[in-house]
Amino acid sequence: MPTTATKRIKYFTKDTLILANRVAIATNRNRTLYEAKLVKLPETFKFPVGFTVIHNDCEIRAQITVAPSIDGPYSTVWLDVPFETYNALPEVEVPA
Repeated sequence: MPTTATKRIKYFTKDTLILANRVAIATNRNRTLYEAKLVKLPETFKFPVGFTVIHNDCEIRAQITVAPSIDGPYSTVWLDVPFETYNALPEVEVPA
């Protein structure tokens, strides 16, 4: 029987996304989000990190897929987060 390949995807919850954004604002990072839009996001969604890049050798710039409440059916946003924050994000296993 063939096995199905999987991969692990990091994700934000609504609460962790709001907290990470507040840290980004407080530490003057280049990519932050409008909190007024974040508070409208669904409570139960998982917001996956689709792409990351090391930025300025001191943080991760993360592309995050967000739900309909931001701008349209689904959209992506960018947020700069410390390495520690990114590394602490939970993961979910999905088909590769």
